[in-house]
Amino acid sequence: MTPGTGVLRVTYLSVDPVGSTVGSSQVLAYVLRLAERGVKVDLHSFEHDEEPQILELLSTAGVNWIPHRFGANGAIGGLGRVVRLAWHVRGAAIVHARSDMAAAATMASSVDRWIWDVRSFWADQKVATGVFSADSMQARVFRWVEKISARRSTQVITLTTSAVAELDHRYDEVVSPKATVVTTCVDRTRFVQSSPPMEGPLRVLLAGTLNRYYDVPAMIELVEVLKQRSEVEFVVASPGRTDWEAELSGVGAVRISATAEEMPGLINSCHVGLSVCREDAGVSLLAAMPTKIGEFLAVGRPVVVNQGLVDATRMIERAQAGIGMSPDMDFGVVADRIFSLVADPGTVERATSLAAEHFDLDRGIDELVRIYGELSR
Repeated sequence: MTPGTGVLRVTYLSVDPVGSTVGSSQVLAYVLRLAERGVKVDLHSFEHDEEPQILELLSTAGVNWIPHRFGANGAIGGLGRVVRLAWHVRGAAIVHARSDMAAAATMASSVDRWIWDVRSFWADQKVATGVFSADSMQARVFRWVEKISARRSTQVITLTTSAVAELDHRYDEVVSPKATVVTTCVDRTRFVQSSPPMEGPLRVLLAGTLNRYYDVPAMIELVEVLKQRSEVEFVVASPGRTDWEAELSGVGAVRISATAEEMPGLINSCHVGLSVCREDAGVSLLAAMPTKIGEFLAVGRPVVVNQGLVDATRMIERAQAGIGMSPDMDFGVVADRIFSLVADPGTVERATSLAAEHFDLDRGIDELVRIYGELSR
């Protein structure tokens, strides 16, 4: 708390630009809701461009935003961001370090009370997507950052219970006593069912950034199987070009762009969402929970994920609000289950109930405020 005021004050660190897809749906949504709860937030982020609209939004909400120039890509640029961030957060009372680079900066700044917000198993994910090799210097450095973060952080936030178990396995069970699961939350005042699924062709939505972490070929194959059974409209809302433009065109994908404000309406216009990551991404999947999963469920739409997303598969299949698939499954069986879920009038209620229980932004903010309060004492 700010001395003598009883007001919670938190320094929130994000290496992701606030204006990016992830920054908008997660960082921006979180800090604005924290400000509504009376938390004084000093937000540090790294930006490619000036964002006057975001500055006005944050300033009006009472968030003190300190944007920094993103700088160069690659290892040298990343090191520069860590060093600059460490310099700026010296003396902060409570730090919320979002992901490993922010954690490294926090430890370099000698802050006493801080939260390691585990957004992914960073080194494992980069190895899985081919950014660097398992025995590279970058991998060794970030595995060291992960190890020290697990031991030195005051509190740990993860997206999944599977991540807590894996970190305990790696680091002698030091994480679970101080861990809280706050998954990728959704603002359910925005993502709300505004209309029942449309009649006509089955509209399948693939939305968000598409990188090598996603199994786009498997999702394309699934759409081809769906098209053998019924009329299908495959909608792809991904910013920028992807590595699969020719394949997407070959399956008749309708390529569109959608702003963050337009996403709730777009999901409402579709019947089912896809969020299938590469099954061979291995252990990195245990810490992952793509934002789009909660967004589809909040609008009442079933979602297809891969079984390696253990927590997501467990939740949606238990609630009968989606399907966990793997490359060795019969895609015809998966397609039949999709049509069954879409035709079932109870699917909407089951999906929205699951979103309310596990993906609700207000529930997540409750946990953050509780953690901040404990650290302030």
